[in-house]
Amino acid sequence: MTPLILRPQPAADELADLLRQQGHSPVVCPLLSYLPGSELGALTERLSQADMVIAISVAAVQYASEQLVQQQTRWPQHCIYLAVGATTAAQWQQQGVKVISPTDARSEGLLALPELQAATGKNILILRGNGGRELLADVLNALGAQVSYLECYRRHYLHTDGAPLLQEWQAAGVDSVIISSSKLFRQLIRLLPETASDWLSSQHWFVPSQRTADEIHQAGFNSVTIMSGVQHDAVVAALQNNSEDITHE
Repeated sequence: MTPLILRPQPAADELADLLRQQGHSPVVCPLLSYLPGSELGALTERLSQADMVIAISVAAVQYASEQLVQQQTRWPQHCIYLAVGATTAAQWQQQGVKVISPTDARSEGLLALPELQAATGKNILILRGNGGRELLADVLNALGAQVSYLECYRRHYLHTDGAPLLQEWQAAGVDSVIISSSKLFRQLIRLLPETASDWLSSQHWFVPSQRTADEIHQAGFNSVTIMSGVQHDAVVAALQNNSEDITHE
């Protein structure tokens, strides 16, 4: 397969290397990059007040960890740490932090954990980028927790003429797109010209959740595979399974 990888660096190149080892011919074009968040300076103080800390993404842990290094301090031991998925948990574990994460790498998976079911009266700090789903905070507030956010990073989307990109992808024979979020899908649609409709319809879409799959279906694109997550091994497995299905047809 010739999948289009739109995720930020360095993850895009890391994934591309793994896919090449499996015989694929990925095309890398990050539509998204990250910048330091506006609230990182308050991280140490906010951590000192927290009972639980939840990280929504790998980038949140990376930027927060870099901030702590700059301040010559560490993640406090009194907190309970929870990560939305295995990849985010692994990033924290590299810092020597003991982390709890659900098998269902979504807000719904986190909310099912017993630690959060017993969150009444707890001060919970959510580390994330600028904006995002409010479900987690809404449910935890309803359970009687005190929830606050800390913006660890900001998303910066590529703004350029999408027509030349479309020509490049068509010339490269791109036959599939790996999308890590609904926001990234919407950015792709905004970027490309209206003439891209047929090309978009011909692609096989690899997505991390039913929610993103539903949005792609609503846009009129029917060939969608829901991966087991956004981790590199989950993406590799999804493409490999799809390639085998095509071979056996």
